[in-house]
Amino acid sequence: MLDKCKACMICLRKCPVGAITGAKKEVHVIDQDKCNRCGVCLSVCPERFSAVECVPGRLNNGGEK
Repeated sequence: MLDKCKACMICLRKCPVGAITGAKKEVHVIDQDKCNRCGVCLSVCPERFSAVECVPGRLNNGGEK
């Protein structure tokens, strides 16, 4: 959710495939074409922000996308 992102840079640094763009004080955006749906961004986004949402059927769980 763009309005919830506080540009803390955690997800950007942790994304293993470099699918997240943004900078300090800029909303971070996930490039869905690069994203491998590993869920790292979802797990590292601070709970107080809850800026990353999982769309059902899109998270990689056992090879399903």
